[in-house]
Amino acid sequence: MKPEWKRHDDTELARQALAGRDGAWREIYDRTCQPLFNFLCYQTGDRDRARDLLQETYVTAMARIGDYRGEGRLDGWLRTIALRKCLDWRRRAATRLRKLGELARELPSPLERSAEEDTVVLGDSFEEALAGLSSKQRAALLLRELEDLPFRDVAAALGCSEATARVHHHRACRNMRRLLGEGVALVPDGTTGGA
Repeated sequence: MKPEWKRHDDTELARQALAGRDGAWREIYDRTCQPLFNFLCYQTGDRDRARDLLQETYVTAMARIGDYRGEGRLDGWLRTIALRKCLDWRRRAATRLRKLGELARELPSPLERSAEEDTVVLGDSFEEALAGLSSKQRAALLLRELEDLPFRDVAAALGCSEATARVHHHRACRNMRRLLGEGVALVPDGTTGGA
């Protein structure tokens, strides 16, 4: 059974971690990982997202361990970092949803599904319309509209010039309107054909 945590133990452990003592971060991790993970699972409702945020929490804590003054328990300090990471994630998710909603409102209503087996006419799924774009158009649209990246970063992600990234984004928006608005069918190879 592990001994009860004490504030002076936390302060000393934080000092040792800051000094780079072997095993200090492992001890911090072992003491705090499961409660922090449980907390993040509760906050996000998603175990995979909680794992990502847990990792971000420890990365931030490692960079800022010198800020811990021992005024509270170390696990409380880490929980504050985890909560901030969770709130940032929620804000980013809300922004992405808002942008997706704005984009969806700009597009005409989707069409009904076709009964033909060799084509799929876009139905009520935005994802089906995304599947009708080329991979570069889809990436440009998602990086720019949902991730809110500047075109410079979109270009870097796509491995092209900024002007080319702008062209991919423009064509993606145009093609989304066409795919959702004019009933263009997707054939199995991912190309488009008239409905």
